[in-house]
Amino acid sequence: MSSQEPISEVGKYADRNSEFLSRVLAHGDEEARAYALALLANSGSVEAIDEVQAQLDEIRREVR
Repeated sequence: MSSQEPISEVGKYADRNSEFLSRVLAHGDEEARAYALALLANSGSVEAIDEVQAQLDEIRREVR
């Protein structure tokens, strides 16, 4: 996404809810994880994906 493209509503949601999406990916059932991944894939925001990955890394450390 170039810096001139507007951030979509999906992108805004993903940016604001990265912790929730991370928890869904870590603990949700198959359908819930699919929805979370679809939101991230369509967010157009590398930052949102990076933040979710950071949250997943934190969850992994908590589980260990």
